[in-house]
Amino acid sequence: MSSTAILYQAAAAVPYTQVFSMTVYLALLAGVVLFFRPLLVGIGRALYLTVRPRPGKTPAARRALDEPQAFGHTLANLDTVDLADVRAMGLRD
Repeated sequence: MSSTAILYQAAAAVPYTQVFSMTVYLALLAGVVLFFRPLLVGIGRALYLTVRPRPGKTPAARRALDEPQAFGHTLANLDTVDLADVRAMGLRD
């Protein structure tokens, strides 16, 4: 038998209504997944973090994050002469 005859017999054995309905269902599923993709990605990330949580920051990393805030607080409390000196020192670098 030729391959064309085998393909023709295989195509004749498949009910077309089942193929059409399966195609429609897959298209609807793909549309729902594309529409709700941000929500599904967020749920996936949340599930991943419940299984494998992020490691906490070390004290050195926390201090590095707090230092710019403390520096800004210090700059806010300086008078105009000292603030001008600090800005001049910053321009030298």
